[in-house]
Amino acid sequence: MTSSRTTRLGAVHVHTAYSHDGRDSIAEVADWARKAGLAFVAITDHAEDLDGAAYERLCAECAEQSRDGLEIIPGLEFRFVGHTGFHLLACGLSRWIEPATPEEFLSLARAHAQLLIAAHPVIWRNSYPPALLRQFDAIEVWNATYNTRYLPDPAAVRTVRALRRDGADTLAIVGLDQHDRRNDRGTRVGIDAGEPAPLMALRRGAFTNIGVTMRFAPTVSWSPLHQAALQVARTAWDAIERVQDRVARARKRTARGKGGA
Repeated sequence: MTSSRTTRLGAVHVHTAYSHDGRDSIAEVADWARKAGLAFVAITDHAEDLDGAAYERLCAECAEQSRDGLEIIPGLEFRFVGHTGFHLLACGLSRWIEPATPEEFLSLARAHAQLLIAAHPVIWRNSYPPALLRQFDAIEVWNATYNTRYLPDPAAVRTVRALRRDGADTLAIVGLDQHDRRNDRGTRVGIDAGEPAPLMALRRGAFTNIGVTMRFAPTVSWSPLHQAALQVARTAWDAIERVQDRVARARKRTARGKGGA
């Protein structure tokens, strides 16, 4: 965990218009990052939306926008047939790769990327074998889109803790999963000002996870009481969201009924 000297903030898991569901150009992401006071942004566009030539253009644009104390770092998010929800991030990917399986991803991405992350485990229900998961540098325990901006995923935290108890070096990391700069949900990673290579600092665990309600070390060395409190808070928040969703759906049905009257 970084010390109180942590002064450089970054965002991980950010999409651009190179993704089918991204709204922002890389220049717009860079403008947002500067206004947000960020020192680095790890781009992770959907690999299925690009080819080798497009990825070269993405990398060139990232290099062009990396100036004035800001580093825009290229990378991709991969998904695989037969592995529903299991999305893997290759951050700092230096060249185009086309893995067909998670195992092939690990082989290729380890050779050409700086940081490997298993994204939003809430989708795949933390169900993948520990032998596979322990080969990743980090697991995204707080995806600000799927877990909301307010709290991390207790089950994902437990997965990281279990891997670490078994001797793995797996870290917990927060991610934005941002597709529109106008919807910044506030999760950040903080590294010391003296770190020259942001992603390598993240890979070593020399960072702090920061969200709107809490901050924590990538080792998530929490007490049982702390873990229990997170689970209670998460359960309560999820219940509130379910009620809000039901109210929103009811209002939509009412509005449609009035429109057809």
